[in-house]
Amino acid sequence: MAEAGLDATRALVLSLKPRFAEAILTGDKTVELRRIMPRITIPTLALLYATGPECSLVGTCVVHSVARLPTHELWRCHGTKTALTKPEFDAYLAGRDNGVALFLEQPDRLPAPVPLHALRRAENFRPPQSLAYVRHDQRERLVAALR
Repeated sequence: MAEAGLDATRALVLSLKPRFAEAILTGDKTVELRRIMPRITIPTLALLYATGPECSLVGTCVVHSVARLPTHELWRCHGTKTALTKPEFDAYLAGRDNGVALFLEQPDRLPAPVPLHALRRAENFRPPQSLAYVRHDQRERLVAALR
């Protein structure tokens, strides 16, 4: 079942290094950077998939807005909210004039991480390299893999 106010058709799956997934869940990271603009309706639920070595679905958050900004402005206005150092930021957006900021709120840690093998059993899940979209019924089955 979709939550009130959120896109009722699908959710976003974000693949994140474990330290960034944790920073989102603790509220230390409220801006996720991407090189390309995701095709989402605002607000959208995002599932947080922590990549290796964790390889688990660890929580959710809500993408409440998205902005494409020049990289210098992105760092100046939002750099401290990205959990990146300036060299990491520069390396990630090297060669780009603009970057995309996903503004996150309402982080919610799952009671226990859902490991990749359980996600594959529940929904034939394949972790995306960067991001993917799942229908809300798929999202429910992925989260139900906890049980």
